[in-house]
Amino acid sequence: MPDEPVPDINHGDSDAWRVLDRYRELELQLAIFGHHLSAKIGMRPVDLQCFNLVHRHEQVTIGELARLLELRPATTTGIVDRLSAQGWVTRDRDGADRRTVSVRVLPDRLPELFGHLAPLGEELSAMLDRLSADEVGVIADFLDHAAGATRRATTGDA
Repeated sequence: MPDEPVPDINHGDSDAWRVLDRYRELELQLAIFGHHLSAKIGMRPVDLQCFNLVHRHEQVTIGELARLLELRPATTTGIVDRLSAQGWVTRDRDGADRRTVSVRVLPDRLPELFGHLAPLGEELSAMLDRLSADEVGVIADFLDHAAGATRRATTGDA
């Protein structure tokens, strides 16, 4: 197989390159922030990701979580075990099918988490407040597409 040239993604001069470069920087900063935040609240980074998915979906089965995290169910069960032991989530058995277990967030620890997130949320909200509704719509559309493209790249469903 011939050696293919590696594209130089660290330099560019188009507006599209600038947006994609800023997306890469955002990915990096979110990963670093997630590591720091998870340490502050006594979680592993993957536990925080799992918690965020449970919080976002309100109630989700272990199988659904495993699929969303791209992890094996046994690994996901271990994560939920840790989150449950720390008081972040609880498990609920389905009344109709006792084999089905749903996971949901316990609200008691949310103020602790949100206290760490509030300064970031306030700064981002202040920036968005300076933009027009159309500008915010363009940003939201791009972020929706970026999230979907990243999800597809992760799962191989490109």
